[in-house]
Amino acid sequence: MTIIFDLDGTLLNTIDDLGYACNYALERTGYPTHRIEEYPRMVGNGINNLIRRALPEAERTEENILRVRAHFVPYYDAHNCDYTRPYDGIPDLLNTLKKQGHHLAVASNKYQAATEKIVNHFFPGIFDVILGEREGIERKPNPQIVYDILAHLHREPIENKSYIVHRSFVLYIGDSLVDFETAKNANVPFVACSWGFVPREKLVEAGVSRIIDHPAELALDVYIQQSILPQYDAFDGGHRRDHAETVICESLKLARTNHADETMAYVIAAYHDLGLRFDREKHHIHSGEILMADENLRQYFTPEQLLTMRDAVEDHRASGKNPPRTIYGAIVAEADRQIDPLTVIHRTMAYSRKLFPDADFETLYQRSLNHLHEKYAEGGYMKLWLNSERNVQGLAALRSLIHDEPRLRTLCLEWFEKTKTL
Repeated sequence: MTIIFDLDGTLLNTIDDLGYACNYALERTGYPTHRIEEYPRMVGNGINNLIRRALPEAERTEENILRVRAHFVPYYDAHNCDYTRPYDGIPDLLNTLKKQGHHLAVASNKYQAATEKIVNHFFPGIFDVILGEREGIERKPNPQIVYDILAHLHREPIENKSYIVHRSFVLYIGDSLVDFETAKNANVPFVACSWGFVPREKLVEAGVSRIIDHPAELALDVYIQQSILPQYDAFDGGHRRDHAETVICESLKLARTNHADETMAYVIAAYHDLGLRFDREKHHIHSGEILMADENLRQYFTPEQLLTMRDAVEDHRASGKNPPRTIYGAIVAEADRQIDPLTVIHRTMAYSRKLFPDADFETLYQRSLNHLHEKYAEGGYMKLWLNSERNVQGLAALRSLIHDEPRLRTLCLEWFEKTKTL
């Protein structure tokens, strides 16, 4: 697997050396300096942007930025390891990932020479690719740096942004919203760390799903991304990896709202449909068995937590007769209720086709119509447990469609015609 790390605020606490270098350059050019504790809100997007934010607002011209930079760079080159240190747990994490055979890379907006020097000083021989700000290459959040890393690792030629990554085997970790946007732009999974320069609440407000609070937690994410989520690729169209990722995202939101353990909710969501590799009818039971049999999870959770997680996995199909037993069961059951009307209709038709692969449209439509009424119409067996706004609105819209049969038939026929040759 390829694991891409941001540098400042993720691997290393570099804020003191950056602040002292910037203050030195500001003082040499006649500008006021700042307290070191003010610098975390100024970093990100490269040295020029750091200097721009540090300058008085009326002085933020390109000419002045370059004047300050001319003093910043030589000072920082000489002093960039004075106070900089790895965050607790980072060296152990990197050594573990390296021993496991993963490809490790750095993607930074710090200029290339400083990036290489600092990484090689603190982590000699660990990283396969080290990329920083380079002339002619746009900085993060442009995804080019991700494409360049992957092209280098796989010895593939690359032109602009044409490199297509196999996202199942790439993971990006960073501390900032710039990193979040970079991962989104590159279409690769992202994990945010809360120990860096951006407060956790800012990451949550920006819509970041997975946030970890200690480097050791990343090993679990690597395992989930590499060994668990790819199993969904073999399931039917309504239960592929994108479905699992959506359930994970919604579970994490609900876990925060309900003050539950986010990592437990994350793993429950990742395992909730794995039992589909055996059968559909009892897949929730099989999913719980798979979770309990996974020895890798025992290093992260207590036996009591694992039992709670097993029960929650089973409860993702909770009903009025069998309500969820814990808040975790309610979370995954609600998250699994992805009531986007069009998605529900398409998934229902897809499952009907799986049951009756040679059936004509009318057969598939009638089976799907019956299922939609039984599950989603008023009095249906599908229940919302936490009444998330997304699902309440989605259910109302879906019920409106169910009762508008001409429109429902049209949507199902459009899906049938579009997919019948696939």
